[in-house]
Amino acid sequence: MNILLGANAVSAVASIAFALVGGIRPAALSESGTPTSGERFYGWMYATRGVPLGVAALVAPLAWPGASAALVLCAAAAAQVGDAVIGVTTRKTTMIAGASLLTAIHIATAVTTA
Repeated sequence: MNILLGANAVSAVASIAFALVGGIRPAALSESGTPTSGERFYGWMYATRGVPLGVAALVAPLAWPGASAALVLCAAAAAQVGDAVIGVTTRKTTMIAGASLLTAIHIATAVTTA
């Protein structure tokens, strides 16, 4: 159980970090030379969703184990599924793998904390 909580914490911190990178340096994630205003806009939109959800996924299993934590972790997993689908449509294997792994970790943590 402690290993799973640790893996969930690392996953949440990684998710927060990528959300911040998306907001601060969107070209780093889109692999474009110079980000357009649209990339910057959507980067910040991603960050405003990703940071609070990542913090919630980090804190919930530790602060409120049970149904509340499971609900938060399922929401975080759903967001990661969306990221994996985006990775599939853009053919970014690292995005597919990372988001799929985070989905699995969040779901496993949700099941064990519920």
